[in-house]
Amino acid sequence: MERIIKIGKTLRNNWKKSVLGAVVLYYGAATAKERYEINILMRAACKEAAKYGDALIPMDRNPTLITIILNPVANKRKAKKDFEKYCEPLLHLAGLQVDVIQTTSEGHAKEIVETLRGTEAIIVAGGDGTLSETVTGLLRRNDNANRFPLGVLPLGRTNSVGNTLFPRGDGVAKVKQLIEACMAIVENNTTWKNVMKIEPLNEETPSKPIYALNSMEWGAFRDTEAKKDKYWIYGPFREYASYVFNGYKNTLSWDCRGTIKYTPPCSGCSNCVVKQPEVKRKWTFFIPTKEAASETDLSSRVNPECAMESEMCFKTTDFIIQPQISDGVPSLNVGLAKNNYSYFEFVSEGWRRAKGDDNRSAVVQARTIELQPQEPKPDVVIAIDQEEFEVKPVKITILPNKVKFFCRPELKL
Repeated sequence: MERIIKIGKTLRNNWKKSVLGAVVLYYGAATAKERYEINILMRAACKEAAKYGDALIPMDRNPTLITIILNPVANKRKAKKDFEKYCEPLLHLAGLQVDVIQTTSEGHAKEIVETLRGTEAIIVAGGDGTLSETVTGLLRRNDNANRFPLGVLPLGRTNSVGNTLFPRGDGVAKVKQLIEACMAIVENNTTWKNVMKIEPLNEETPSKPIYALNSMEWGAFRDTEAKKDKYWIYGPFREYASYVFNGYKNTLSWDCRGTIKYTPPCSGCSNCVVKQPEVKRKWTFFIPTKEAASETDLSSRVNPECAMESEMCFKTTDFIIQPQISDGVPSLNVGLAKNNYSYFEFVSEGWRRAKGDDNRSAVVQARTIELQPQEPKPDVVIAIDQEEFEVKPVKITILPNKVKFFCRPELKL
């Protein structure tokens, strides 16, 4: 009893050291527990992947070749380490022939995919920026290259598409997400995704289009989001801090104005249908999957409203275009926020969005949109899948079921 009392007095007299020791002990125990759980997950995943690697393949063909487009600097240079630790072992154990190509600069992924030959699938190991470049490079090709299925290993700072294909998380849940992404490739579970085609207008020298999967954003909220990493000192609250410290600045795009001309959504007719190329599956040792349903011949279908054009002027602090599916019909949804915000309204709305409560509703649904912005201030940018571009007139078109992605089993088509 005396010994216990003595220990209690020592802890009380050295309470600062005691608190620090307790905190260190807690985090040490939490880290050890997390590593143990990750170990168990990886061991089970390796056993599952090895079953596919042990399966026999015909003697007249080589192991399936997949090309990994790896952005080594994604997520503050953690992407390469996480890929080599959690993803690469599973792909090798499954018997896949893995060719890893690391990007070295902005736009490099686009160049790689435009000239890529001899692969059977392309896997993006990075974030939204690397994925957007890959999709753009893939769809710029003139050899029906979108027959290559695309895989997403969500290793970037922003992983919008990866998080829709596989449940997101941190720590153990993040490793589980990467394992599911790898096993989707091994098991050949695929689904089709819609793509936005963005073409510059009124240019003397024609330039190649850009393709996007997530959004096209312009305005003060987007600008504030882009600045959040400057407030890294606030840790998980840096996004909230960004709204507090930027909500009063004139450097944000408070005045987004212009005109949009748009045509209504269409389920497919002789005016707008784009036929999918025939996809032949070569992956003989994978689990059989149902092929996408054959397209109906729409060359004789007439929709007089498809080519009808409407026009709308806008003035807002937040402009966004996103691909959506409304009543089973792919469309471009245009969202607009209020025209004016007070400082406290802006911060409050920003914090609400940071929590995931984005209540923007579509004011326009369209198949094609021609955006004619009024001349913005210098250095004002528009973000296409989180990548910044100059604000200028563009035409946006929704391309239904354009790219095939590996996905979790419940999303498989």
